[in-house]
Amino acid sequence: MDIFGASGSTEFSPVLAILLEALTENILVILGLSFMITLLYSYIYFRGSKWILKWYGAKKIQRSEKAPLYSVLEELSGKAGVKTPEILSFKSELPVIFTVASGSKSFVTVSTAMLEMFDGVEMEALLAHEIGHIKNGDVNLNTITAFLASLIMSFPDLAVWGSMLSGFGQPEDPAPRFFRFIATSLAAPPAAVLIHLTDPEKREFEADKTAIKITGNPQALIKTLEFLENYIPLQPVTGKINPGHFLLFSTHTHQMRGYLSLFVSLFDTHPGIEERIVQILKNSNQAEKEASRSKYSRVPGFFDLRSWKLAMATSFISYISLLFGIIVLITFAIKDFNFVLNGIIAGLYIGAVLLLMCSTAALSRRRYYLNSTRSTPKKGHNVSSTRSARKRTSLNPKQIFKRLMKKS
Repeated sequence: MDIFGASGSTEFSPVLAILLEALTENILVILGLSFMITLLYSYIYFRGSKWILKWYGAKKIQRSEKAPLYSVLEELSGKAGVKTPEILSFKSELPVIFTVASGSKSFVTVSTAMLEMFDGVEMEALLAHEIGHIKNGDVNLNTITAFLASLIMSFPDLAVWGSMLSGFGQPEDPAPRFFRFIATSLAAPPAAVLIHLTDPEKREFEADKTAIKITGNPQALIKTLEFLENYIPLQPVTGKINPGHFLLFSTHTHQMRGYLSLFVSLFDTHPGIEERIVQILKNSNQAEKEASRSKYSRVPGFFDLRSWKLAMATSFISYISLLFGIIVLITFAIKDFNFVLNGIIAGLYIGAVLLLMCSTAALSRRRYYLNSTRSTPKKGHNVSSTRSARKRTSLNPKQIFKRLMKKS
């Protein structure tokens, strides 16, 4: 035992000595990085919400303007046992509601379209959902994630400015538009991975569950969510809304216009409305079969597999093209083409890209879509309805509108 101990100490002491020496020499660097990371996290934790609210130009709603809204919010907060959040609004034709936090202070933000469209039990149901996020402790995580993801998705705008400052014309000219598209294809996978890693789908289910406990009115939440899921696809979103903020909203925000339209499916974080309705009815002690027999959930699915595949392929090609540029820069820097050096860099780079793309694929594909396509119809199940469920992901807003008119 003594010999083993002595040989072991002799064998490992040089390794420990090297590690201690490296740690001692770089202690200031390590402390500096730790301090910077802590400082950055603190800034995002306390100031991230301010930047998100500033993005939409949100302003506080005065009690004199919406006294009933304040009363409902205070009543819901009291039932949930949380501090009453501030309520703000921003101008938008899209009915949107979301909640962000700055430390222990929360801000419920409602679009002007939603304030005009809803009141009474519908608005109460939506506010209860947001209170559910506060009650469940989701808001700070959502805020930090949305801030970082939207920061990554702001990279395309920087690419446009860089292009214009380099003399490539105006934002709508071919060259700036091309650079913005390429920058989007590079930024979308890491932003999507960051969002999906936090499992926002699960938090939506939990917020719904808390909402119906607070209000005791599951039907109001179901009808309101279903209306929004039917209405929003008919209202294409402008560039005002950053895809990095999608996880904040209570329902899907779909059909982005322009260069972002291809990458929307990567940010599809919400559960399907059919699945949400089933869970709401379960949590409200109503039979699951009531959900399957109901006339809810007429809205087609949001996840577009074709666009998702095209977005993944575009991002992969963009990353590989960037590798060519990196190798060219290295070759010019050392004034020689070093095969070994470039081979190592290419191997590490491609490995990292494959890891990123595989993570994006695993996290961003909708589980309910995969389950519906892989599962075999049960006894008594309508096969044609299963097939239609598989095809519905490629419908455009006009087709959606026609289907809704036929069923209404």
